[in-house]
Amino acid sequence: MATREEVARRAGVSPSTVTYALTGKRSIKPETRERILQVVAELNYVPHFAAGALAGGRSKTLAMLFPGSAAGISPVALQYITGAVNAASERGYALILWPGDNADMNQIATLAKSGLLGAVLLMEIHLRDKRVEYLLDQEVPLTMIGRTADPSGINYVDRDFEEVSKRAIDYFSELGHKNIAFLSQASERQTKDPRGVDQRFQSSIIENAKKRGIVATEIPSLNDPNSGRIAYQLMRKRYKKVTAVLALPDLATIGFINGAHEEGLSIPEDLSVISVNTPKTQINMSWPKLTTVDLPAYEMAAAAINITIDQLEGIPNPEKQQLWIGDLILGDSTAPYKK
Repeated sequence: MATREEVARRAGVSPSTVTYALTGKRSIKPETRERILQVVAELNYVPHFAAGALAGGRSKTLAMLFPGSAAGISPVALQYITGAVNAASERGYALILWPGDNADMNQIATLAKSGLLGAVLLMEIHLRDKRVEYLLDQEVPLTMIGRTADPSGINYVDRDFEEVSKRAIDYFSELGHKNIAFLSQASERQTKDPRGVDQRFQSSIIENAKKRGIVATEIPSLNDPNSGRIAYQLMRKRYKKVTAVLALPDLATIGFINGAHEEGLSIPEDLSVISVNTPKTQINMSWPKLTTVDLPAYEMAAAAINITIDQLEGIPNPEKQQLWIGDLILGDSTAPYKK
C-alpha cells in the first residue's frame, strides 16, 4: 500500500504538503494540488490520518455540492443550504459547502475513503449524472436532491413534478386561461444531458396542459433577472396570445415580471403568473405578490440530511426516496382570463 512519503516523492513535494492538499487546512497552488491528486490516484493512496480520531471510525462530516453561477447563489439554493446545515447540526454533524461547478469527484472520493468525509449530498442532478455514477462506483455514501433517469437503489429527495405541474395547470384552467407559456431554465452550457428538474417539468407541463385543452409554449431562460426580462420581451414579440405564464427559475421570474412592468403591462389584469420554484417565504420578493406552488426547499434538504445520517448510523429509514409537492399559495399575480 502506498504511503504519504511515496506520494510526496512522486509529486516532488513535502509530506506535509500532501496532507494540506487532501485536507484543505492550508492554501496551496492549484497546479501543485492537481499534481498531488494525480499521484494519489495513480498510487491508489488512501490516507488514514483521521481514522483514529473518529468514534467507531465514522466521520461526522458531510459535504454538500450546491449550484453556483456568475449571478451568485439563488434564494432557493440558500433555502436548501440552510435546511441542510441546520438539520446536520441538530444531529451532531458538520456540513462542508462545496460549490458544485468546482467539485473534484476524485478528491471527494479520496476524503471519503480516508475517513474524513462521511457522505455526500448532490444537487443539480442530471438524468445521466457522471458524478453519481463515479461516487457509487467508489462506494461513497450519497443522497441526491433531485433524481437521475434511473434512481433505483439510490437515496433521493425530489419534487413530484407531475403533481406540481397539475396543480398549477388546473388553477390556470379554472381561471379560464387557454394559451400559456412556461418559463424553463436553460443551461449556461449546452449539454446533451439535461437536469432532471428541467426535463421532468417540461414533459409534465405539456402533458397536463394537453389534458386541459391548453396550449403551452416553452420559453427558455437562464436563471438571472436580466435573462428573465429578455424572456418576457421574446414572449410578447412571438406569442401575443399568451395570457398566463408558469415560471420555473426563481430569479428569472422576478426579471420577467419586471420586464412586464417596464412595458406597461399589468399583472395580473393583462398577464397571470404562477411560480413553481419559489418558496412561500419569498413570494413577497416581487410585486405583485406571487402565486406559487410552494417549494419546500428547507424541509426537503433537512429530509435529505436525515436520510443520509440514518444510513451512516445504520438506522432503518423506510423513506429513502421521497417526492414532495407543495401547496398552491394564492398571491396577487393571478386573475381570471378576460376576453
